[in-house]
Order: sequence, then C-alpha cells, then structure tokens
Amino acid sequence: MAKDPEFAGRSLLHPIAGFVTRLLGWSKPETEYSLMRHAVEAFERKLSVKRAGATYIVDIGFEATDPDRAARILNTLAQTYISAPIDARYQFASPDQMWTKDRLAELSSKATAAQKILDDYRNAKRDDPDSVDAGAERALIAAADSSKAAYDSFRHVARQTEAVRQQSAPMFEASLVTRASPPLRASSPRAGIVLGMSMIGGTLLGIGLGMLRDLLDRGIQTSGQVWKELQIACIAVIPRVRSSDAKRAVLFANSTDRQNSTDRHERALSNSNSRSVERRESPIWPVMDAPQSRFSESLLEIKLAIDSMYRNGKRSQIIGITSTFPHEGKSTIAASLALLIAQTGAKAILLDCNFRHPSLSTLLAPAAEVGVLDVVSGAASLRGTTWIEPTTQLAFLPIGNTSRSTYRSGVPLSELLNKLSHTLRAAYEYVIVDLPPMAPCADVPTAMSALDSSIFVVEASRTNVDVVKRALEIIRYENVLGIVLNHAGNSSVWTHLVPKATA
Repeated sequence: MAKDPEFAGRSLLHPIAGFVTRLLGWSKPETEYSLMRHAVEAFERKLSVKRAGATYIVDIGFEATDPDRAARILNTLAQTYISAPIDARYQFASPDQMWTKDRLAELSSKATAAQKILDDYRNAKRDDPDSVDAGAERALIAAADSSKAAYDSFRHVARQTEAVRQQSAPMFEASLVTRASPPLRASSPRAGIVLGMSMIGGTLLGIGLGMLRDLLDRGIQTSGQVWKELQIACIAVIPRVRSSDAKRAVLFANSTDRQNSTDRHERALSNSNSRSVERRESPIWPVMDAPQSRFSESLLEIKLAIDSMYRNGKRSQIIGITSTFPHEGKSTIAASLALLIAQTGAKAILLDCNFRHPSLSTLLAPAAEVGVLDVVSGAASLRGTTWIEPTTQLAFLPIGNTSRSTYRSGVPLSELLNKLSHTLRAAYEYVIVDLPPMAPCADVPTAMSALDSSIFVVEASRTNVDVVKRALEIIRYENVLGIVLNHAGNSSVWTHLVPKATA
C-alpha cells in the first residue's frame, strides 16, 4: 500500500518536489516507516465509519477512484473485522490447550508405569511367596494410587476449564448485514452543485473585483468625471484609433482618388518653395480620409471650442497642446487637429516644440536639417523651413536637427514662442503647437503666457486624476481651454470611410 499512488506520500507522487525540498533541508528523506505512516493516514482519510441511527448497525464507506476497488476494500474490511476477534481468541487459547494435553499425557504415563510396577510385583509374589516384602508392596500400592489420583484430578480440572472457555467464547461478535457493491455514480464531486456554486462564486468575485477596481482606479473615464474632479470642461472625447485602421483608410482613399492626389501634390510643389510632407502609417490621417468618423467629429468639437474662445476681444490663434505624461496621444491630436483646420480652407501651421521626443518631426519631416531653432536664430527663413502637406496645404515647422535641444541653444521654450509669435500670427490664421509633456519638462508652465489658449490631453482610464489636478494647479489653469479625454474606447475608421468625389 505504501507504493500505491492512491495512498503514497507526497514525495513518491512528486519525486522532483521531494528532491528539491530535501536538497533545501525543508524535509527529511522518506523511510519505509514514514511511507507506511503516510499510506495509513491516507487510508484513514478515505474511510468513513458511522452508526446507523439508534441501531447497533455500523455503516462504513470508502472513497476511491475505482468503484470496484472501493467495494473490494470495504468487503475485506468487514470480513477482517468479524473474523479477527475469533481468531485472536483461539490463537490465545492454543498454547494453554497444548500444555494441558502434554500434562495429561505425562500424568497418564506415570500412572500407567506405577500400576505396571505394582502388577509385576504381585506376579512375582505368586511365583515365590517367600520373597514377599509386605512394606514394599504397600509402598508400590501407594505410588500407583497417588499417580492415578493425580491424573484423575488434573483431567477433571482440565475438563471444567475447557467447559468454561467454550461457554464464555461466543460464536460471532458481529455479522455482515450486506456486502458492499460498486456505486452506480461518483459520490463526489457533485457536478451540478459544483458548477452552480462556481457560477455564483465567479459572479460575486467578478462584481467584487470590479467594485474594488473602481475604488482603486483614479483614472478619468468619462467627460462628467472631468468636471466633477477637475472643475474644468471636457471639450472632446477622442476614441482610440489603431494605426492599422489608418493605413487601410489611406489605401482606400488612394485607390479611389490616386490621380487627383498626385495632381494636387505636383501643384503644391510648383507653387511653393517648401518641402512636401509624405504620408506614412500613422493614426493622424483618418481625419482626412474618414470625415464622418467619430474620430473626426471629436476633433471638430475641439475646433469649435477654439473658435468660440476669445481673449481681450480676439479669437485664439496660437493654441498649445500638452499633457501630463508622454505617450498620452497629444502629438496625434495636435497633428490631426491641424489637418482638420487646414482641410476647412483655413491657413494653418503645425509647430513641433517637443524637443525631448520629436515624434511629429520624425513622422512628417524626417529629412529636415533646419527647423524651429534655425528660424529663431535667423539662420533660416520661415518659408524656407516649413514643409507642406500637399492635400490640405497644412504648413509644418519641424525641429530640424534633433541633435540640438532648447537647452544647448540657450533659448527657453517660452522665449522661443515669443520670438515666433509675431511672425506666425501675421502669416497664419491658426498656429497649433505640440508642446512637451509637463512631467519631464519644467519649461512648459512658463511657455503658457506666449499662447492664446492651451488644451490639456488626458488618456482615459490611465492617467491619475490627482496627477492631472496637480499639473493644472502648476499652470494655474492659465489659458486652458479644456480637457481632451483621449483613447476613450475604440473606433474603427474603416466603417465610416466616404470616398471623395473626383475633382
């Protein structure tokens, strides 16, 4: 039984785990005695014994993976329980019976020998009467009588003892009522009960985890939560747009209007000395190719909020886009918003001022050698530095040589924007500035004074509301037009694509 997997110790069932625990000193090597102890304990856990009501009937049960084996074990247990006491009594009485038998044989032999000596002496007396000794005869008679009396007395006592033993030993102390038979179905686990309890437990656990997550999650999820937590308006909720959707949108637009796009591109190159922006896979292009999508409609809400924002009687012209942390999608929103404004016919320029991570410059003008710093220093003109998106005529001012930074050039971000503001206001109706995130860049709060308004991008369900609140307090809500809640759910731009009419 100690080697049976159903009753063996854990070290036998899991030899690798047993070896590791012994190697680390957590357990001692298994001995034959310990293996037997484990087997007996496992056997006892599977065995159940209970009394049937108020009767003297004992109901025993046994759990095993094989129903036939469980029945055999129970029948063997019952038979052993019944026969073991009787066998024990007979085995205990057997040595006494052997001793009594040997003693009776010995006394019988002595009595027979004494009687034979007496008979021989009497025969000799009849043959030779003169040699008879009266004292000797009396001694032989006494010895024969004594041996016979001892034999009779011991035999009487032995018979009485055997009679008492037979009367005190019952034939059966227990009897078998019914033999065990293999069950028709498994007693445990109950599949229906387990399934029902699992469903109820899983539902309650899911509800509990959901409530706990809501309590622990301090991320902003809805536009109503923006006003409740930050006391500032949520001007737009932007859905998440995958790059694969954007790529499919570009391919769809190109397949329906490839020739017109080529013509517009050639006209832009002939009418301008600026460089041309080439499309690359990015989530900024659906605003052009899917104008009726939820993504485009949300960006249109931002434009309407900008147009309705007046300061000192003037409309907002220079708008900065920032966020608390990197990778919240502010650059995508800045570029998409600029494309949407330029698509309406307004003269717009997109300015990349994210010197730490110039993602827009890498996307729209990767070959640019001059940029913002060169325009500020006078090394290059604004017209000779900007790049043009041929379809919307959006101007883009990249950073240029990304090996330089605002700190190496000695021009803080606020001073850079102040130097460019007069030129940009005179040349463009809208200036969209992609600012660095506030967390790694301490220069953003000082640059707010050079802007007409700013938009704060917050990634839904990710950015902590307390962190956003502290960031807004640092800039003192200055010129903040509102919050844009980004990545709020998914939006498939493919389902909203509308082919453009040929020119």
